[in-house]
Order: sequence, then structure tokens, then C-alpha cells
Amino acid sequence: MGNSPVPHSVEQIRKELPPTWKITTVDAVSKIVRVYKLSQYLDGIKVITVLANLANDMDHHPEILLSYSSVRVEVYTHSLKGLSSFDLQFALSAENLLSDL
Repeated sequence: MGNSPVPHSVEQIRKELPPTWKITTVDAVSKIVRVYKLSQYLDGIKVITVLANLANDMDHHPEILLSYSSVRVEVYTHSLKGLSSFDLQFALSAENLLSDL
């Protein structure tokens, strides 16, 4: 991305976060999570490919878990141990790229 992440509070993120994404806290670290429900395993591979390309372009890499009928994406800013502008931008961009699901 080329610049530094701007820390965001949970409240700031919640205001702009698409409703398909949720905020969770694990070990005192806030993260945003999205689960894509799919009908076929290969659809999950397509979703992962889109997300991987986005992550590569942004240089901001989420955790992605593939199962037979879903893909779970979890993102937060590791260097801040919390949420930032990068996380929100990732979620908004993913939503735009995968809006046809």
C-alpha cells in the first residue's frame, strides 16, 4: 500500500463496514471477519484467488480458511494489534470485487 496504516477504533470501522462483515475480538485484538457461503468447493477457490490478488495488490494479507462450502476471511493490522484503515479498505474492496456472490 505504500503508506502507514491509520489506527481505527471499532466504532469507526463499524460505521463504514459492510453488513456482511462482522467485528470480533480474540485475545483482546479486534478483527473483522466475513464468511462467504458457497455451493461448490471450486467456487471457494475462485473467491480465494480474488482475495489473494487483492491482498497482494494492497500488501495487506488476511487469514483465509477454505472449507467445502465456505471461505472465512479474517483481517486486522498485525503491526497495530488491532484495526486500521487498511482493514476497512480491504473489506470494502473485497465486497466490491465479490458482490455477485
